Amino acid sequence: MLFEVLSSAVVGGLVGASYLHQLGLGGNDTRNIIRIAANAGLVAKDGTQIRPFRRTNKGSYVEYVFQLPQGLSSQQFRDKLDRFQDGLNAKRRVLDISLADLRAINWRGRDVVSHLRELATKKKTEHKEVEVEFDGMLKFRVYKEPLTEFFEIDESLFASLKGWQVPAGMSRQGLIRHDFDKIAHSLIGGSTDFGKSNILKLWITTLIHRKPNEVKFTLIDLKGGLSFSRFRKAKQVETVAKNAEEALEALQSVQQRMNKTMDYLEANGFEDVKEAGIKERYFTFIDEAADIADDSNCVDIIIDIARRGRAAGERLVYATQYPTAETIDSQIKRNCIGRLCFVLDTGIASKVVIDQEGAEKLPLVQGRAIYKKVKCTEIQTPYISNKTIDRIIGPHITIKARKEGDTNASNDSKGATPGKHSLVVEEIGIS
Repeated sequence: MLFEVLSSAVVGGLVGASYLHQLGLGGNDTRNIIRIAANAGLVAKDGTQIRPFRRTNKGSYVEYVFQLPQGLSSQQFRDKLDRFQDGLNAKRRVLDISLADLRAINWRGRDVVSHLRELATKKKTEHKEVEVEFDGMLKFRVYKEPLTEFFEIDESLFASLKGWQVPAGMSRQGLIRHDFDKIAHSLIGGSTDFGKSNILKLWITTLIHRKPNEVKFTLIDLKGGLSFSRFRKAKQVETVAKNAEEALEALQSVQQRMNKTMDYLEANGFEDVKEAGIKERYFTFIDEAADIADDSNCVDIIIDIARRGRAAGERLVYATQYPTAETIDSQIKRNCIGRLCFVLDTGIASKVVIDQEGAEKLPLVQGRAIYKKVKCTEIQTPYISNKTIDRIIGPHITIKARKEGDTNASNDSKGATPGKHSLVVEEIGIS
């Protein structure tokens, strides 16, 4: 009997410890963080280490605040973030007991001891994720659960967007929205098959859904036009260019329109389209921009759009899987303040996109990226299926006049002699 009582007390203590651990109250990583920093060489020349200031449970994470010694920078800690994450995950298995488990126990029953013993064996593999910030104090955020590895778009999410916002992704703090009204141009980089084209299609779909009468697109897909082909007949899409020659023609049209708008604004004393009350916004999306990076005519126009386009209501989204100083002109980069970077193979490539290393250390998870506006935030970008895209843009598909020589004509028209603008009725297969 005494053994059972003692067993109940011990196991009950373990249950309580697990519950406190889940609340962020049962464990303290302060000493571990100080020790890891010292072992990683993050100590001032005079031997001063980071000094603990405050520890606060924030619900989904525990925040550890330290005073930073003179001579050290917060960036030095960010550069060695993997050391902290690995070090804080040295203990892999922890008790996994919830409040519901405690409530389910019949404390007056005869089998309470066996229930407690069973709970004592309930464990999970712990994986802490860490963020480092600096606002005058060095802050470590140690999250209790890892960032989700899959985030499928829910159309109800569109209702939470305002103005010219689009969803960028889910961070550990919640949904990140990119606002094209505040940040006109965006630069996107990342290795193939990690989500770059998907986020482009999501943003196009979102804008068509939310601003059907105010948005127009010029889509340049230098991978043969396949990624953007399903948008070709949307009434908001003016052009889908699929090679360098078509890209130059499309960009020239954008530049001409921009010049006309700028002339109108200047003639009427307006600073930009917002002051002029012009609601329309024109988006130029370029996927795999590296393929025209050596075409000076194309690049000159892209630079012009990036430099002057904001005031004229022009928006540029420039994406490439080969981010180098040669494929991303410095003037384009400086004017594309919004950055989104998926997994890359080197820290050098990461610096080209987000001005710092980090993308090369991202987990090999499709959709995982770093979003940068002022600071960098790791996010899981939303996934949108082609079936969902077709359903959303379906009401906006129109029958367009086909120009002579259009290779995208319906097979039903074979054998006919096309006129310059003959009408082709085509079945579109929107589900």
